[in-house]
Amino acid sequence: MSDEHPRMGPGRGRLTGKVVIVTGADSGIGRATARLFAREGAAVACADIRPAELARPGDAPRIDELIARDGAAGQGSGRAVYVEADAGVAAEWTRVIEVTEGEFGRVDVLVNNAGFGIRARLHELSEDDWHAVLRTNLDSVFHGVRAVLPVFDRQGGGVIVNNASSFGLLATDAYPAYCASKAAVVNLTRQLAIDYGPAIRVNCVCPGATLTPRLEERIAASADPAATRARMDDLARSLRRMAAPEEIAYAILFLASDEASFVTGHALTVDGGQTIDA
Repeated sequence: MSDEHPRMGPGRGRLTGKVVIVTGADSGIGRATARLFAREGAAVACADIRPAELARPGDAPRIDELIARDGAAGQGSGRAVYVEADAGVAAEWTRVIEVTEGEFGRVDVLVNNAGFGIRARLHELSEDDWHAVLRTNLDSVFHGVRAVLPVFDRQGGGVIVNNASSFGLLATDAYPAYCASKAAVVNLTRQLAIDYGPAIRVNCVCPGATLTPRLEERIAASADPAATRARMDDLARSLRRMAAPEEIAYAILFLASDEASFVTGHALTVDGGQTIDA
């Protein structure tokens, strides 16, 4: 079986001894991030809304099982726990923190990655759909940060990395809730960095089009998959291709690591040139 993250190399110990929470950890960018962080030595609490017992596409292992396999092969910590949780619900964060501290004793890094979008113009978008997108993309950041702040306060600091989007920096057609929520994440990141520095660094990544399994399904289901794929590739005006999830994970890794010790309040664009002249 081919490796699902072919651009992911061996770890270099950049997160050795750290404990990380990643939301949306069992698919796409979150899955690549959780796996990469474990390869870099971290223990990872993998929070995801997907039920733990649910079969994964193509019989893929659950993310904590994948991390354990990597560890058995000498690739990283192998230490992970799966936490079934809806990041957009405040009460569920109590369990995420309790499980993480119970399993690993602390929390050093929070990666707020959970998110999704609904394609429709504003007048076509129901109120329920609007709130569902904002709850997942923006409320999840609010709840996650509120939950982890007391832990960071007890420990004397920590790191937060939020997943925003290139569409948090510029608009696109028929994506109002997604664009609004991701723009809010960008500016909330800046605001949090002001309020909670110097003990806590807060940054976000702004990925461009990324070839996650969900996007692959959407392309395959389109009227003309080849044309849709070409259109998505062309969003990256310079590199002319979509990102692999692990390419975004490496950007998140930089912001989470001590290599970014003087970086805070920053929106790191990883978009192949999509916003090059925005």
